Amino acid sequence: MAGLFGKFFSILSGAPEHSVSEPRDSVARFVSVNDDPVDLTFVKKFTDGGGYFVYCGNEEEIIDHLKDASEEFGETHFFMPESELIFWFQKAGLTVSRENPLDANAMVTTCHAAIAQTGGIMISDIQTAGLKFAQLPSIHLVFAKVSQVVKSLSDGMSAINKSHRDQRPKAIITLKGKMDESVMQAKVDPNKDRQIYFFLMEDHLFTSLK
Repeated sequence: MAGLFGKFFSILSGAPEHSVSEPRDSVARFVSVNDDPVDLTFVKKFTDGGGYFVYCGNEEEIIDHLKDASEEFGETHFFMPESELIFWFQKAGLTVSRENPLDANAMVTTCHAAIAQTGGIMISDIQTAGLKFAQLPSIHLVFAKVSQVVKSLSDGMSAINKSHRDQRPKAIITLKGKMDESVMQAKVDPNKDRQIYFFLMEDHLFTSLK
């Protein structure tokens, strides 16, 4: 995909083959203020696999990037099972559906964790309102806090167990870019037909929504 998201591929990994190389100021700024190898490893793995990465340092950037992203892939209506992100979409002039994924060609969720070792993003039925992976729109925007980037799958499971003691997920899904090696080698993998956009932001931006 050319255009806006060409800016956000990891400066460590280079752009995926289907992109047009453009200035990468958003990722460069993220790298400059976050020198934790776990964060950088995730960005590299995720973008190597064909995922799209956006760093948002404040609310204005979130709204601006949403507007640009909507224009980039031609969708203004989103399936959003969770309510906590609605504010940003309203500010960006975008509409959402809370109940029927068939009403939209794109969706947005939070996640449980982003795994540095694999470049995968852990979500579950808690984020998808119990819908199966194959039922979800193919364009997927994932919002995450910096603190949710962890080293390993076991760290991700620990995060889930800690934050969902009373409501355990029934079905955990790992989102990956469609160019990820494991996705390309699998005979059947819903990620093959999915475009994943990962919006990473500072923790306090989520706190301000509550």
